[in-house]
Amino acid sequence: MSRFRTMFTAAAGTLALAAFLQPAAMAGVSKADAAKINSYVESNGLSCMGCHAIDHKVMGPAFDAVAKKYKGKAGATADVAKRIADGSSGVWGSVPMPSGQATPAQAKKLSEMILSLD
Repeated sequence: MSRFRTMFTAAAGTLALAAFLQPAAMAGVSKADAAKINSYVESNGLSCMGCHAIDHKVMGPAFDAVAKKYKGKAGATADVAKRIADGSSGVWGSVPMPSGQATPAQAKKLSEMILSLD
C-alpha cells in the first residue's frame, strides 16, 4: 500500500471516529438549549465563550458540567450567578474567573440557562 493511501486511510478513520463520537459529546444538551445560551451571551456582549463551552472544558468548565455539579442543590442559581458576576477561583481549578463580566441580572439569567441543561 502506498504511503499516501496509508495516510488517507488513517485520516479517514480518524474523521469517522470523530463523527461517531461528536453526538455523544452533546448527548445531554439539546441544540436548542446550546443555541439559546450562545445567542444570549453574544447578544449581551459577554465574553463567556472565550473560556467556556457548552459541552467541553476550555479554560473554564463546560456549562453542562456546571449544571451537573449543581443539579438539585439548594441555592444553586444564586450561587452560580454570584460566581458569574463576582468571579471566583478554586472551584474548578487554579485559573480564576474574572469579575465584572456580567451584570447581576445577566448573571442570574445565564445561571438559570446553564442550570437548566440536562
